[in-house]
Formats: sequence, structure tokens, C-alpha cells
Amino acid sequence: MASEPKKDKTPKIRSIFDLDEDDNSPKTKVNKADQNKTGMELTAKPSKAKSHASKPQKAGKSKPGDLFETDDDRLFGEDDTRLREVEASVKPHKYGRNQGEGQSPQKKKKTYSRSRYNKLFKAERYTKKSVQRDREYGLFWYDWLWHILRPALCLLIAVLVMVGAFSYAWNKLYDNYIAPRDRSDATSYSFTIASGESVTKIGNHLEEEGFISSSTLFKYYIQFYGLTNKLQSGVYDLSKSMDLFQVATALSSGKASNERTIRILPGWTAEDIADYFVEIGAIDDRWEFLRLCSNARSGGRYAYQSYVDYSLALINAEENNNLALRTYPLEGYLAPDTYRVYLTADAPSLLRTLIKQSDVVYNALFVSEGADESGEYDGSEPTYGAKGVQLTSDGIYTMASVIQKEATSEEDMRRVSAVFYNRLASGMRLQSDPTATYLTDYSGTSLTNIQTQKLSPYNTYTNDGLPLGPICSPGRAALSAALNPDEEYLNDNYLFFCAGEPGSGELVFAKTYAEHQANVNKYRPLWEEYDRQHRGAANNDK
Repeated sequence: MASEPKKDKTPKIRSIFDLDEDDNSPKTKVNKADQNKTGMELTAKPSKAKSHASKPQKAGKSKPGDLFETDDDRLFGEDDTRLREVEASVKPHKYGRNQGEGQSPQKKKKTYSRSRYNKLFKAERYTKKSVQRDREYGLFWYDWLWHILRPALCLLIAVLVMVGAFSYAWNKLYDNYIAPRDRSDATSYSFTIASGESVTKIGNHLEEEGFISSSTLFKYYIQFYGLTNKLQSGVYDLSKSMDLFQVATALSSGKASNERTIRILPGWTAEDIADYFVEIGAIDDRWEFLRLCSNARSGGRYAYQSYVDYSLALINAEENNNLALRTYPLEGYLAPDTYRVYLTADAPSLLRTLIKQSDVVYNALFVSEGADESGEYDGSEPTYGAKGVQLTSDGIYTMASVIQKEATSEEDMRRVSAVFYNRLASGMRLQSDPTATYLTDYSGTSLTNIQTQKLSPYNTYTNDGLPLGPICSPGRAALSAALNPDEEYLNDNYLFFCAGEPGSGELVFAKTYAEHQANVNKYRPLWEEYDRQHRGAANNDK
């Protein structure tokens, strides 16, 4: 005997359309195929279950209170989420069956009418015409405009991105390789292109002298624009405020000059000037230039004597001092300034140019001091100084050269001048570090006892008074400071000073030795550390 198939006791959750209000008996089932129709269309169709309201009615003649059994009763746009919430609210019976299941079918059953359903769900009716109307006049009225604007906006965004990327890349390239090396330096410098030099060598020289940042980019630029044959040998005036394009234009213009610009800085020695002339190609032999500045004898006379007559300052120095005892008798009289000289100028010609300018400075600062009441110069050299210390013009040049090496600002120069006059008036030695290191390669800030005790006529640690002669070429500010020391420091009798923070150029002054020693103890560790770092950097460069 075949066993009856087991009934599925799993409770079934039906749509609210299938439930009675009292016993939840099935009435109609939702045709799920109809849910997929356009506009979220729901169609209720009659269930196979028999009931007192199961007779079909003709389409379009449904009455209030009837079930939604006809095609005219379709609902458009019903919120599916709301329907799920209502269906989920029908909970299964705790004994495994829905509420009302198994009760007597003879009990009167109630159904939801159209008005009852609308009160529950507030359904909206959507048709094809209503959707088209809303798209034309409602939320989507601008749909046709969006189809035009969207491609245009996409193109605009793409163009903006490309322009931004190109601008960023160009700025990076310009700042790193094309921009001027020093925008604030508008000084004109001479740059020489030798005969037969290649574009690569010209670019390397430009980069070494600080005119451009990339010799490789310079070479590619010249070759790309076909400017190679326009680079002619000669001297060109360039500035470090010019960018790579401007430098290339200046060199390819064909406007080579027969002159060059030279610039002598205050504080340079004769040896520094000789090295500079060799570096810029003005002279070939460093030692020939220094020989002309020295006390070397040639043809029964000293080499320097050929240039004495070009400067009244040197004439006075020659008459009042024995210049022949100095290593470089012309030291101090090679005036710092910017000059324009011919390319063909040799060492003797360059020396004459510098000494003549020194005579101009001397006349401006000293000759007026020796003029009589009529304003004419009587030929005798006056004396200068302060606090009872009398100095000749050569003595002023010598003191100014030491001041130039000790101080950087004009204010400190006048203070150092006052200290030197106070020490000379008190019979104290100047004990200036630059005089101890003159004609040596040492450039540190902290000296050892061995260095300060070096035997030299220029060393003011071991000799009284001023050095034998100038130790560098002083500028006008240093010469003016030697002639006009700071009155306050002179009257307050300041006797000491030392360097402050390394690299700052600051000087710290003191009246007593105890104050000075305290300053030295404070700053000496900084000087020593500064010297160690610079010696290490110099060794790395080698």
C-alpha cells in the first residue's frame, strides 16, 4: 500500500492579497510574471480556490468593494519595498501554521477593497504617457540638453587635466634647468668663447661659471634651433640674471666684444688677483704677474718701480718707506673695482689700469686733506690718525687692509679702527689674526699658538705697530674707517674684539681682557667646529 506523500509543514508566507482579514484564507495570488512589466506593474488574478466572490466580472466594470481581479485594476509604480514590509509583517503561527489556517471555511471571509488598499499603500498610477510627460516636463525635462553637455564637459575636463599636467611639467623643467642662476645679480660678466670650441665645451664653461644650470640642455637647444654655426669666438657680456634662452640668444647674436669686464673685490691679495686673471683667461702666467708686483730685480731696478709713477699714493709710499722690503710692494694699491679692459691687455697693462684707479681713490680721500686754504696741494704729505697716533697715507692703507680682513660691515670697520687706535695709543700690539696668516694658505677662524708666533714682518702678534705693509687691497669703506674711527668706541677705550657666530660676520667687542676672554671661551668651540666642517668639505672637493 503506497504511503501518502508527506505534506510540507513549512509555513508559507503569502501576499496580503491572499489573506482574509479574519482567518487569512487564500483569495488571490499575485502573478509574479506581471511584476516585471514596465512601470513596476502589479496584476492580481483570481485564485483557483472557491469563494463566494470568485465569479469573474467583465473588464472595466469592477465596483468599489470588489477584489482587484481585472486588467483595469493594474497598479503602476507600487513601492516594492513597502510590499515586502507588509508581507514580512505576516508572521508564521507558533505551531507551524499561519494564523487562521485550518479554521472552518464556512466562516464569512473579508477581503480588501480598492479604497482600503489605497489607504494602506497610497499607490500611484503610472502609464507610458505619464512617464513620458514627467520626462518632458518634470524631473527629466533637461535630458536632451544633458546629451549635448556631457561630451562637452568631458572634453573640457580632459583639456584642463592635460593643460595642468603640461604646466606642472614645464614649471619643473624651467625652475630646475632653464631659470636664471641668480635673479638678483644683474652684474655684467665677460664670457669668452675660444676659437674652435665645441658646443659641449661652451656649455660646460657656462655651467662652471654659473650662467646656466644644465650644459646638456644648452647643447640640445643650440642644436635643435640650428644655432651651432652662429656661435662665434670672442668675449660676450652675460649676466647671472639671464635664463638659458637669453644666454643662448646673446652668444648666437654675433655681437662679440673686443673688451672684457674684470671685477676686483675688496680684500683680495696680489696672489688672489693673479689667480683670478688666469681663471678668466686674461693672462696665461700667474708668476709673471706676481713678479711684476714683487721686489724682484730686473735690469738694475726692482720690478715694481716701473709702476710707482702711476700713483701719487705709491710715490709717497716710496719716499717715506722702503717698499723694497715688502714681498709685494704693490700690495694694497691694486684698487678694487669693476673695469672694462681690452682682450689684448697683458699683465703690465692690467697692473697699470689697477694702479691708476688706486690713484683716483687716493685723490678723493687723501689729497683734499693736504690742500691749503686756496685748495691747492702743496706736495707735502699730511699725517692722519687719532688719539695721538700719527700715520702716513701708506700707514692708512696698511691699517685699512687689516680692517678689511677683520670686519665685513662699515659699522664694524669703524669700531675695529677705534680698537686699533686705542691699542696703538696704549703701546699694545694689534694681535690681528689676518696678519699672522698673510701669505699662507690658512683660511680658518681659530689659530694655534704656533701660527700666532710665526716670524714674519707682517705678524702683529710678534711685531709692534702696524704690519710692514698692506696685506690686501682695501676698499673705500675700509680706507674711510681708517681715517674716521668710531668716536664712541674710541672714547670708551675699547681694546678687544673677537669673531661671533661663525659665518655671520659678527664681531663682539670688549673693554677689558676679562670680558674678552669670556667671549673667546664662549665662541672658540664654535670656531673650531666650523673649521673642522670646512676642512672636511675642502678635502671632499679634492
